[in-house]
Amino acid sequence: MEVLNDKEKLEIKTSPVRKRPGLWYGVLAVVLIAAIVLAVGYFRSEKKPVAGADGAAAKPDAGSEKAVISVRLLPVQVRPVNMKLLVSGTVWSWDHLTLGSEVGGLKVDGIFVEEGDRVRKGQVLATLQSSILKAQLEREKARALAASASLAKSIQPNRPEDLTALKAAYAQAQAAVAQEEANLVRAKANLQEAAENARRYRWLVAQGAVSAQEADARETQSKVAAADVRNMEERVKASRFSAEQSQQRLSMGLTGGRSEDIAIAKAQKLEIEATIKQLQSQIDQTVIKAPCDGIVMKRHVHLGEIALNNKTMFEIVRDGRLELKAQVPEKDLLYVKEGQPVEMTGDSGKIFKGCVREISPLVEQETRLGTVRIDIDSCPDLKPGNFLRGEILIGKENVATLPTSCVTYKGNRPLVYQVEESQGGSRARMLYVQLGARDGAFVQVLNGLKAGDMVVERGGGFLKDGDPVRVLTGNAQSQP
Repeated sequence: MEVLNDKEKLEIKTSPVRKRPGLWYGVLAVVLIAAIVLAVGYFRSEKKPVAGADGAAAKPDAGSEKAVISVRLLPVQVRPVNMKLLVSGTVWSWDHLTLGSEVGGLKVDGIFVEEGDRVRKGQVLATLQSSILKAQLEREKARALAASASLAKSIQPNRPEDLTALKAAYAQAQAAVAQEEANLVRAKANLQEAAENARRYRWLVAQGAVSAQEADARETQSKVAAADVRNMEERVKASRFSAEQSQQRLSMGLTGGRSEDIAIAKAQKLEIEATIKQLQSQIDQTVIKAPCDGIVMKRHVHLGEIALNNKTMFEIVRDGRLELKAQVPEKDLLYVKEGQPVEMTGDSGKIFKGCVREISPLVEQETRLGTVRIDIDSCPDLKPGNFLRGEILIGKENVATLPTSCVTYKGNRPLVYQVEESQGGSRARMLYVQLGARDGAFVQVLNGLKAGDMVVERGGGFLKDGDPVRVLTGNAQSQP
């Protein structure tokens, strides 16, 4: 459209045309027509279709706004997925052994293994100086011999010859008893004979056959015989008493000492024997042996140093077995079971096999993580302290999935794009989602979508929330 300058405007104002209303209306109509033509051309150029990603011109949307990209939609599908739980942790001994000396204050005089050595059960690892303990042991053994002799003497204080004499005395006493008893029998027989003679002589005196003097003599003999009987009875009693004493002395000699003396002697002997066992045990403890097969992980002891009771001398990996201590979130512990297979990889990329051995019953309050212990198959390349990443194979489950090509990330958060229809046309809408296990080209959708929801197949990296899009149908391929 032609623009008039100030001079021309002045000429128009002063020209005679103003005095002609018809001519002025004609000029104004021409100017209006020219403005309309320019406006129509401008809008036609703005509404010209833009070629899509497939090379075809994109048709204008109903909202009269161009589409910037063509996309294809895919549904969220339920499919069986090999569920895997990602874990990581540090390799450590499944049973970490720390060995030390139970005897303190002794010098180390021998070390026979180094770090990394494989040892067998009972193998000598180190020795301590034991000469002082051995000398104490010999002294206690000598005391034990004396205690044994003292106990024997307490049990039987008499020598064999003393016992023989006691037995002989007892036998002699028994013989004396027998002799006195025989004398008593003879005295009683004499008494009976004397009494009979006295009675007979008294009858003869009455008959006048003998004199009274002879009868008195026979009476006297009877009294003497009675006295002899009484004497023999006392002697028998005395001999029997003597025999009883001899028997008691023999019995005491055979029985031995008093029970109190025997108990004291036994206690002394037991005390010395206990000391001997203690010293022998301490001597045995001066030889540090491997309690099981394993690998020496660390050696903390040096030749010539003084061993302490609370100091660790060796650290051993029991049986050479290693495990992965993986930290698993509390919500994922429900899926972990003992015996599940595990695949692990290190920084070298090598794959290690194993299985879940134990699930800790404790969840840390601060981190809300639980410990899962994973047995690792024998592998000489692994060392305690290595870091591994692993996948616990939980098993197949039917879950909602998406192709991984549908997912993009923003600020380390996964998201997808859906298409929203409105009066202004089709527009891309961003949606954050929560993802789970991956299985090949598919990933589990935990939250944000459900089965059947449609999402943009690929090209999400070129979209922004609210961008107008064109939805491809049929066999058309979406291009980013």
